[in-house]
Amino acid sequence: MALVDLELDLDVFAGPFDLLLTLILREEVDLLEVDLADVVITYIDHLERRGELDLEAATEFLVLIAALLELKSRLLLPGEEIEEIELDPGEAAEELLARLLDAHRYRAAAAYLRERLEAEAGRRFRSAPPPPGLRKARLDDARAVYDPQVLASAISSRDRPSIT
Repeated sequence: MALVDLELDLDVFAGPFDLLLTLILREEVDLLEVDLADVVITYIDHLERRGELDLEAATEFLVLIAALLELKSRLLLPGEEIEEIELDPGEAAEELLARLLDAHRYRAAAAYLRERLEAEAGRRFRSAPPPPGLRKARLDDARAVYDPQVLASAISSRDRPSIT
């Protein structure tokens, strides 16, 4: 599902989600007047109606909503006068795109790590020293498990190329 398909009907805005983002970035719609909870609820309702979840679109939506929430919280919370960064709509769109690309990179890294973990299932490397009971073994307790002659012949047969 593309975010373009998400139709909103809010108190201050009615239309597609991407248009709302554009108007907020151009400061034609005041972000303080937009109820972002209604946007999220509308998105969830839209997902329920469709009956399927597109993880790419959901991730994009979450990144955009998180960015809007961060901007809105900065506007709502009192604090020291922070030098405002004036971004024109193009720069703001680039900032959102950069965040989306970061999210994509993290998702790709997580997929790579998941594949490595699944490929190495059942094998784990232990970097800790052995338990104290296994650190020292007396020579009297050591016993031969294999006959030395059988072991020697097995090792020597591996070194010789087979002739067929």
